[in-house]
Amino acid sequence: MSAFAELKNEAANAFGELGAWVHDEWKRLNDAFFYGENIAGAIIWKETPENRSLGYYDRAGNLIVLHKTLMRPIYPVTGLTWGPRRFNTRKISDVLLHEMIHQRIHQTGGWMGENSHNNTRFVNEVNRIANLLCLNLKAKVIGSKTRQDQKIPAEESECLSLKELSHFPYFTRSPSYYYELS
Repeated sequence: MSAFAELKNEAANAFGELGAWVHDEWKRLNDAFFYGENIAGAIIWKETPENRSLGYYDRAGNLIVLHKTLMRPIYPVTGLTWGPRRFNTRKISDVLLHEMIHQRIHQTGGWMGENSHNNTRFVNEVNRIANLLCLNLKAKVIGSKTRQDQKIPAEESECLSLKELSHFPYFTRSPSYYYELS
């Protein structure tokens, strides 16, 4: 059994059909956006560090953590079995894609810069993937300026803000994108 198949099987045992689905989605995204070159790791559902984000990439363990709140169904339906179609798979996919950008950067040499979002490698990946997703946006490394002895981001109106960059692509999409049933 391949390493990917073992990871998928473990996820299915721990998280059911959604665990298996998210590994298949990881493979689909890896092939579509990363030339199939990201190295598979476990994907689990639990609270993220400090409970501050919807996803987290743990470089040391090549582990993607998806916040357990993403497991909530998008609409209540009585009498249906619990499966991926009941969850907001578009949102989960976008959070997973974001974490896979971190995975890609780590697995191809890491980053240098202010933080894991505001650096040249992350910004370049955001711009490349935004183009593939047909999202009309531009990202760039955000410098800082000093105002009243405090450093604040020097954001440009035509580029993603630091918050949008830190939550790409799910902060850049229309809210209706996530609630259209596919």
